[in-house]
Amino acid sequence: MKPRLSFLAAYFFFWVFLFILGRVFFLWITYRVGEVAGFNECWGVFRHGLLMDISTATYFTVPVLILMLAGTWIPILNRRLPFVVYSILLLIPVLLLYVSDGYSYNAWGHHLEAGVLRYLQNPKEAWASVSNLPVGWIFLGVIITILLIIILTVRGIRRFIPFPPANRWWVSLMIVLLAGLAIIPMRGGVQLAPINQSSVYFSENNYANQSAINPVWNFIHSVKLERKSEVNPFVFMDMAKAKELISPLLLKQDQLLTDSVKRKNVILVVWESFTEKVLDKDYHGVEITPRFNQLKKEGLYFSNIYATGDRTDKGIVGVLSGYPSQPINSIVKFPNKTRSLPMLTNVLARDGYYTGFYYGGEPEFANIKSYLLHGRLDDIVDVNSFSESDRNSKWGAHDGVVMQFLLNKLKTLPQPFFATWLTLSSHEPYETPVPVVIKGNDDVSKFLNSLHYTDAVLKQFVDGCRQMPWWNNTILVIVADHGHRYPPDPMESNQFRIPLLLLGGGIKPQLVHKVGSQTDLAATLLHILGYSSEAFHYSRNILSPGYRPWAWFSFVNGFGFITDSSKLVYDNVGKRPVFQSGKVDSLTIKYGKALQQVFYNDFLHRDSLPATNKN
Repeated sequence: MKPRLSFLAAYFFFWVFLFILGRVFFLWITYRVGEVAGFNECWGVFRHGLLMDISTATYFTVPVLILMLAGTWIPILNRRLPFVVYSILLLIPVLLLYVSDGYSYNAWGHHLEAGVLRYLQNPKEAWASVSNLPVGWIFLGVIITILLIIILTVRGIRRFIPFPPANRWWVSLMIVLLAGLAIIPMRGGVQLAPINQSSVYFSENNYANQSAINPVWNFIHSVKLERKSEVNPFVFMDMAKAKELISPLLLKQDQLLTDSVKRKNVILVVWESFTEKVLDKDYHGVEITPRFNQLKKEGLYFSNIYATGDRTDKGIVGVLSGYPSQPINSIVKFPNKTRSLPMLTNVLARDGYYTGFYYGGEPEFANIKSYLLHGRLDDIVDVNSFSESDRNSKWGAHDGVVMQFLLNKLKTLPQPFFATWLTLSSHEPYETPVPVVIKGNDDVSKFLNSLHYTDAVLKQFVDGCRQMPWWNNTILVIVADHGHRYPPDPMESNQFRIPLLLLGGGIKPQLVHKVGSQTDLAATLLHILGYSSEAFHYSRNILSPGYRPWAWFSFVNGFGFITDSSKLVYDNVGKRPVFQSGKVDSLTIKYGKALQQVFYNDFLHRDSLPATNKN
């Protein structure tokens, strides 16, 4: 039995050591984030993360116990091959996950989770998201690392296997006993609740807590959560009490609309990853968005708006449907749910508006197209509408190409029209078809340069629209789909703060400082146009005198709640704020929790509601 026990111990500690090395790799890859968040608690990262490493290593070792038990009774299994094959089948995805996790954390601010799998349904777009990285060198490094670790693993297995003959009954009894005892480290101890992410949280520094999480354990856990998407994991109080608490927040104040409001054309520009952090800022001596900085002085500019989520698929729903995002899911994955959402295009199409959606990429990415098809759109233009020579971006057609196409299209559209343009050039890999203005090979410089490019394209578009005969009867809206982690900012809430600007005939220059959400655009725009927003239950008119200023947003497993006097970012895993500013008290946190609970409950039951796109 002793050789078997020695092998089990060596196998278990091999995985623990590999996970520790993986954590070193994670800290190295994400060091720029660490510079902002602080590296003060590195020792705690390893000490507290060890608990999750041991749990994961035990899960990986239990099948070896089963193989060992089978080999005791079936001699052919008492060979190296089954153990080698099993180990290799684990090593390859684990090592790939560690590499992907580090780079994705830099871009998204959280570990990889099951939701990323839906992006792999569109390989071209998934590749475009990572092609800014030195993929060739990364791939070569990963292959070499995998081969070295496989060679070391195979040699290690050869030292122990085949096992010498032993008393079958005695060995079997000991293996069964060990398998039973393995439950303790697998669940993280003998405490009542099994291990979860919060078990390794130890610091006020959220980056330190995230670094302590084992990415493999976290990914497998997120897959399990995806399968339980029919259950609301965010129940903090009685549902009736939660709805009662937030009802004043959702109260609509101005449903009495005048009959004298003239129907106007609407052009909605949804700017990829446009963040408020870059406005009126220079980088390496270059003004990042000089044209937008001027435009916002010429229209109705909202300076305190927050995106509802951190992805385009959530932002599009937030803008067109006034619907809040979900922390661990996205409603666009569920066509039976999105068909029940109200949409601006549906409301306006019923009143004779011509509606179109214009995008240089693949709207199938993240399942956005299925959502759009419920919106009674007369025209959907995507990458396939452009010639091969115009597909000059890894995502498809750059913003300059789509801008010129849309300007020509707008000359022919029947009025009134509602045209939505989703830009793409400021998405990873942040490439531009013109000479670089903001120089630098780092991601921050590339991202800001891509915003500078789209800024120039958008100014050209606005100038073109101003020459159209319908300009004085048109509202042009510019809003981001979501914010961005770059440039780095220690104020976590600023990651979700986005610009919102209304231009056009009859729009007077005004600066609005009220806190609002991306989801409030729908009701605000409908009120300006003279339509009811009653169907948009979670959207409110920011211009209403009775408007109560607040915004709520979500990320992978947390939420933010912003008011005119407080800023809160709350981590659902650690069950505590990771950022707070102003007058944050227990009631502020309770509001945020209640909104999250009610919003997710609404998401769960959306497929039982009737479709809203009927004639």
